[in-house]
Amino acid sequence: MFKTLFRWRKAPQVGLALSGGGARGLAHIGVLKVFEEQGVPIHALAGTSMGGLIAASYAAGMSASELEAAALKLANLRELAALVDLRPPRRGLLAGKHVRKYLTNFVDEHLTFDELNYPLAMQAVDFRSGTEYTLQDGNVLDAVMATSAFPGVFPPVELHGRQLVDGGVLNNLPAELPRLLGADVVIAVNVTAALDAGELDSQTDGSIFSRGIAKDLMRVALIVSRAMTEVRLKETPPDLLLCPLIPPEAGVFSGFTHAAEIIAAGENCVRENLTTIKKITHM
Repeated sequence: MFKTLFRWRKAPQVGLALSGGGARGLAHIGVLKVFEEQGVPIHALAGTSMGGLIAASYAAGMSASELEAAALKLANLRELAALVDLRPPRRGLLAGKHVRKYLTNFVDEHLTFDELNYPLAMQAVDFRSGTEYTLQDGNVLDAVMATSAFPGVFPPVELHGRQLVDGGVLNNLPAELPRLLGADVVIAVNVTAALDAGELDSQTDGSIFSRGIAKDLMRVALIVSRAMTEVRLKETPPDLLLCPLIPPEAGVFSGFTHAAEIIAAGENCVRENLTTIKKITHM
């Protein structure tokens, strides 16, 4: 009994950092699914863009199975089409009104960070100053919209006196944030790490960025984001980095129709690393 009690006292606080990556971020659901099955503890969450949405949804009380059901439903093209605004805004392609309404299925419109089940932080970028901005107080849904406001697709989100856009512009995998929330051990999940140079083009196939200058600009954005992530991970490395092997045809924008495969990739990645996960979390 004494040995068990001693082990419990020494158990580390575990933080999970989830990267952005559009539809590829659905792999985070598979990660959470196996964490639940295996009883892997989570004490703090952080994320950027899609990773921020999934982290926020989980912190708000959604289970991995509920997130999976929602993702599989979104694989239907009609469901995706319903998120498109009929009247485009002055900045960006989508106003985000339908997206925000849809996201209330995951995060209540009035939910605040103080009401979450876990400490949570999301990464955004101040579009005026060009600096990172961490979201960890106030309205959660506002923060989700800000961390997901990809420039050129959605207009900047006016929040906390700033114009905020997708955190992936500067920090697509905020592996440093869980430690700031009190985590002793950080497990980070990068859903774009497996992309090689030849696969970058496939990430825009079937989307509004599939041709012309839009395709070139998106390719540049993906290259820069990947390079920035590599630099940041060297500066503030997590205790374990998980990189799900997601099919290259599952694009950042059009990959929602591959939801089942993407989620499975997240599951497989955790199962392959389960021995290490149990070791560093003292399970």
